[in-house]
Formats: sequence, structure tokens, C-alpha cells
Amino acid sequence: MIPLILDVDTGIDDAFGLLYALSRPDARLLGVSAVAGNVNLAKAVRNTRAVLALAGRPDIPVWPGAAAPLLGHVGDASDIHGDSGLGHALLPEPAPAPVAAHAVDAFLAAARDHEGRLVLVATGPLTNIALAVARDPDLPRRLARFVVMGGAFAVGGNVTAAAEFNIWHDPEAARIVLRAFSQEGAAPTILIGLDVTRQCLLSEADLDALAATCADAPNGPALTTFLRDAARHYFDLMQRRGRPRALVMHDPLAVAVALDPSLVRTTALPVDVETRGELTRGQTIADFRGEPGRIGVALEVEASRFRADYLAAITRLAGEPDCLPQERGQ
Repeated sequence: MIPLILDVDTGIDDAFGLLYALSRPDARLLGVSAVAGNVNLAKAVRNTRAVLALAGRPDIPVWPGAAAPLLGHVGDASDIHGDSGLGHALLPEPAPAPVAAHAVDAFLAAARDHEGRLVLVATGPLTNIALAVARDPDLPRRLARFVVMGGAFAVGGNVTAAAEFNIWHDPEAARIVLRAFSQEGAAPTILIGLDVTRQCLLSEADLDALAATCADAPNGPALTTFLRDAARHYFDLMQRRGRPRALVMHDPLAVAVALDPSLVRTTALPVDVETRGELTRGQTIADFRGEPGRIGVALEVEASRFRADYLAAITRLAGEPDCLPQERGQ
């Protein structure tokens, strides 16, 4: 089994990605670290723990991390994810948990314990990862793979004309992290940016069909009600903006690629982040001139295969008897 850690700022698509990770029988989710981004840190922790409880895995630890970017607060994405971060979904308050380790302490320890095997996936701003690299510059060499949902290359940004939200939210952290993982001996690193995530959509019809398929499964109604209620806020927003009522699967795609890199075609390029530009702060800059680089930039995706895999994964998580999610303690 693949030892896995997710670093999240749990909004709607982080929650969808978390449920996907829990569905995979080949992955052992060691824990989830939280960072401020889509929502504040307290909401990110609460949402993460509530989604784990929904999936029957309240035993998985949630480690709180950075409450603000390295250079201070810049706002959130509540316009996209709703005030709670989970759209219109209402989940019970999770049971009290023991005092958790700080995110940086937790995944540095995990990287040492699972050296050469740990897969780390970041679906929020890279503040926690930057702090970890500052504490242990050898972290990039301890991992098996590092996957980041972030950036935009041949397409425009989604928070400014130039920048994707996760990178824009803390560009200084992103620059630190990408430079650290560009060094000789660093783990393979893949950037899952808007170039590929915008091709991976989940529609209302998909979620309705999933609800029908899982109606008689043990966890089916609870899971599919959550997915539809969370996504409905996003669908409504897209409709108001004159776009199709479809959820862009940013974070679930990053989780899927962490476990199956063949879903995307990447090109190894030098990549850096603009931190000073008045109009371009947070832009990810890849050098396509032929210079050797070490960051895998995803430029093509098997979107149909990923969509089918995601729907099958939620069906497993709902409790289909032929393919149950990972057992406790594995």
C-alpha cells in the first residue's frame, strides 16, 4: 500500500479529493494536514474532520498547519466554496479529537518513517510545505513523489488573469517549494494546473446517476447527498457566470495522479513563481525553450478515464461488497 498524506484547505473539491483517497484500496492515508486557503484554518480542520467522519474514518489524524501565508493574510475563496467551505452541504460536527501535532512536525516525521515511499499531495496553498522545507531541506529527497494542484501555463489564471488560486495565495511559499523540489535528487514532482483540471468536469447528471447507483449501498445516500449538496453551490455560481453547471475537479485529479501518474502527460521543465509583478503576482512561469528542468508540468490528461475512475471510486466508498475501501489499521 502507498503511504499517503494530503495537505488541504478543505473546500468543495478538496473534500471530493479526500473521499477519492479514502476509496483507494492501494493507498494508506496516514493523515491530513490543513492550511488556510479556500477557508480559514479552523474551518479547514473542521471540514476535513467532518468529511473523514462521513466516510467512516474519524481515526485518521488531522494536523493543523499555517493559518496565514508567509507574508500575511490575503483572503479566502468563500465566494467559490460558500461560507462554510462545503457549499450547501451540512455535516454533523465531528467528535472532539485529541490535541494534534502541528502539520509540519507530523509530515516531517512521516517522511522519515516512510523514507523513499511517502507520497505527498498538496491541494491548497504551499505554506505548510515551505515551512517543512525550511525545517528539513532534505524533505524533497525523502519522498517518493510530490504532486501539487497549482499553477496555469498555456491557459489563464482563475483568481487573476495570470495566477491560479493556490499559487497566488502564497507565491513566496510556492517559490520556495518549487525551487527546493527542482534540486538534484529531489522526488519526482508533478504540477497539476488549470491546463488539465479544466478538462476534468463532473456534472449534475453524473452526481444524479451516482446517487441512483449507490441508493441501496450502506453509505450511499449519505455520501451522494453530501456530494450533490456541496456541488450545488458551485453549479449555481457557474450558472450565474454563464458557464455550464459542472464542477471542475481540480483537487481530485491531483490525488488521482499521485496514485496513478499515467493519467497525465508531463513535460519536465524549469518552473518558477512570480512574486513581485503588479499584474502577474502568483503566476507560474515554465521555461519551454528547451532548458532542462525537474518539475513535471501536466499538459495533457485522460479526462474520460479519470471521470470514470472517480465515479467508480465513490461507488466503492459507498460500500459495494466487491470492492470496499481500505480497512482500519492497514
